[in-house]
Parts: sequence; C-alpha cells; structure tokens
Amino acid sequence: MILAAREFGCVVSGVDYSADPIRAAQAVTEAEDLCDRVDFVRGDAEALPFADRSFDVALCECSLCTFPDRERALAELHRVLRRGGRVAITDVIADRERLPGSLRGALAEIACVGAAPSADGYQRLIERAGFKLLAAEERGADAAALAQRVEDRLRGARLLGWADSPAFPGGVEEAIELTRVARQAIAEGSLGYAIFAASRR
Repeated sequence: MILAAREFGCVVSGVDYSADPIRAAQAVTEAEDLCDRVDFVRGDAEALPFADRSFDVALCECSLCTFPDRERALAELHRVLRRGGRVAITDVIADRERLPGSLRGALAEIACVGAAPSADGYQRLIERAGFKLLAAEERGADAAALAQRVEDRLRGARLLGWADSPAFPGGVEEAIELTRVARQAIAEGSLGYAIFAASRR
C-alpha cells in the first residue's frame, strides 16, 4: 500500500481488523510524508467501511484464507470496486487431501495453512463473487523461499533462548517442526502460494 503511493502516486486506503498493525502502518506513512495519499482504518473485511464503487483497484494480500466468511469478504471487494475495477489476491493454496495431519491443526490455521483452499477453490470463490478471472499464477518457489526464511528465523529464536516466548504458543520446537513439514509439503506440491487477478463485471 505504502509502496503503491510512494512509487506510483496512488491514493490508497488500507484496512486491518487489529489496531496494532494500523498504528504501525500509520507511523510509517507519517515518517515517509505520505499522509496526503495513504490512509489506514480499522475494519472488518466482511463489512468494509467504504462506499459502493469507490475504488479502481483492490489488493487482498495473504489474508483471504483466514477470513471466517470468504464469500462475504469477496462480495465486499466486489461492492467497493467500480465496474471494470481490478482485484489482486495473493494467498496460500493447499491440497487438503494430501496435507499431513500436522498441517491441518490449530497451529497450522494460525500460520494460514490449515484452512487454505486449493487454487481451483480460490478460482471458484472469485468467479462466484462476480469477478472475471484474468490470471492465476502458482508461485511454489516463492513459498519454498518464505518457508526457509521462517525456519531460519525460528532457529535463530531458539539460539537466542526465546523457546518459551508467548509468540510461539506451542513452543519454538513445535513451530520449527511445523515449518519443516510445510517445506516438505511445498516440495511435494500439496502446499503453495498463488496470485490471482480478476476484474469486476
């Protein structure tokens, strides 16, 4: 969002359900002197605090799989876009039938894995919401690189003695093992990452 305003001069509005990310984003916006083009508000993706047909473009980055009602969230994106407006959705994709059991539990859901639809599942959701799918691109190499970075950071946290940190509800060792299993699932093709682009009809 801030990148779009800084690099392309876009006027943007960001939404998050929690107050802390909003405060952090606003601090960056102020530090970069972009307050005239960037605004962040607290809100629910399933009831966006914007008027009908008020945006040309919408971005939903790595979050749709975490929403309780994805169809409602996509309907809201459709509502706030002008006719012909574009939406880009990036998210984790999963073939749940092939996922190991440890990637279908509560901790995996927190990590955006356990409840992720398949690529086909996302496409069906997007089209049912009234969008015309323009492109879908699976990015397995990006998913593998991200999982490796997460595992490296978790191992670093263990070396620093943060094994009992509240940031790791099941403990850092469980988080490392979950990441290792995720990396294997990515290599086998049952877990990944994808980008979808669509236009509002």
